[in-house]
Amino acid sequence: MKKTDMVKEAVLAGDWKKALRIAKGFRINVTAEQRDTMTRAYECMVHPDFYRQIGTDIPEAIAKGVSVVKSMYGA
Repeated sequence: MKKTDMVKEAVLAGDWKKALRIAKGFRINVTAEQRDTMTRAYECMVHPDFYRQIGTDIPEAIAKGVSVVKSMYGA
């Protein structure tokens, strides 16, 4: 199974953490801004305390990353 198929499957299942974990490493057909947004969303899920300390709005960062992965790999 290709990684893009795995991301699509995770998006359909609503498993945003898995979808972001895989998609944040994509280089083809993904802009640097999209990759950064997905990476920050994933990192906020994994290390929320750190991002809270540096003043990141955790729910907003996650919502932006989910929006990007949904728009790129959603149905």
